[in-house]
Order: sequence, then C-alpha cells, then structure tokens
Amino acid sequence: MPRKNKKKSRSSKKCEPPSKIKLRKHLNADALFMSIRHEFEKIPEFRPGDIEISISDALMSAFAMFSLKVPSLLKFDERRKEEAECQNLKSIYGIENIPSDSRMREICDEIDPKKYLSPIFKVLFRHVQRGKELEPMVFYKGCYLLNLDGTGFFSSKKVSAPYCMEKVNKKTGEITYYLQMLGAAIVHPDFKEVIPLCPEMIIKQDGTTKNDCERNAAKRFF
Repeated sequence: MPRKNKKKSRSSKKCEPPSKIKLRKHLNADALFMSIRHEFEKIPEFRPGDIEISISDALMSAFAMFSLKVPSLLKFDERRKEEAECQNLKSIYGIENIPSDSRMREICDEIDPKKYLSPIFKVLFRHVQRGKELEPMVFYKGCYLLNLDGTGFFSSKKVSAPYCMEKVNKKTGEITYYLQMLGAAIVHPDFKEVIPLCPEMIIKQDGTTKNDCERNAAKRFF
C-alpha cells in the first residue's frame, strides 16, 4: 500500500501544469525600460568632438539610480568598479558606459526637462492606456483619483543655481539654497500600484526674484 501511494503522488505531480508568468508585451519592465531608452536616444547631442558617454547612457544611469533606490550618486558611482554590477546595468537598463557622478551631473544638467523628459511620461502613459490598465483604476463616476504632494529633493548652503529658491537664517544671515517639486499620481484605494505623472518643479521662474510655491506649481501643472 505505501508503494502504491508513492506512485500516485508522483503521477499526480507530473500531471500538475507548470506555473507560468504571462508578460504583457508593452507593460513589462524590460519593454518599459527600453521605451524610456528609445526616447532618450532621440535627444540631440549638444557636445562637440568625440563622445565617450552618450546622453542616453547618462540619463539611463540616472534613471537606474532612482529605480534601484541607490541613496546617492557616489554610491551609484561605486557600481562602475564592479564587473557584475556593470553587467547587470547593461542587461537590465541597456547602459554601455556608466558615467561618474560628476560626468552624470554635467550631462544631465544641460537637458531641458520640459522639452525632452516630460514627453516620455506621455509615451509610457499611452502604453498603460492601450493595455486597458487605466479602466480598473476609475474611482468615481468615470473619474480618476489624483493625489498631489510637494517634496524637496535638493538643499545646500554652498551649491546654487539661478532657479534655486532661498531660505535665509534670520539670526546668522546664512542662505540655504533648495529645490522642490510637486508630484502627482493616479491612485486607487484597492490597488497598491500608482501611475505617476510628470512632476512640476517648484523653482524660481524666469524673470522673478521671489520664491515659487506649491500653489503656483499646481496651477502650472493643471
């Protein structure tokens, strides 16, 4: 009897179908990452002479840093020294040459985000729309729930730019330069996933000397 039971258990295991993960053609990580890279490759080169680090490699490196939640540019820079890490970044994000932290800043600082980065959100949004992934996230009477929130992403007492906002210490007169942004995402209480939209920067606007605010950023966003 024990032998027969063993045979039954073995045969039953053989009959079990193997589990398969169905990947959506345009909505899996690999496809979305390559869509982003394809848009980065459209950005015209602004540097003369021989180029060692392409714009697409620099921007994909910046994207990978945030995607992998690396705490700093210096920590990400350390990955260049490890062969396995370089191979992973190449296979997952398509990065051929990983820039140093200073080179990444030099390249990314010259890219106009409104002109070249904002449209990429629309490209990804269209993939989600065509894949019918927006329909389940309808919240109320055919409308979606959009969450907005401001957040800071840069602060320094030494490094600044014309578009940085300023905070003056009344006691010491010391100036702190900082940048913020207004983030927005389509959310639903029944889903842990969110669909982020292009953020609006909270920075000094051209021709103004006053600090920007979250309310003005929200007006521009809408």
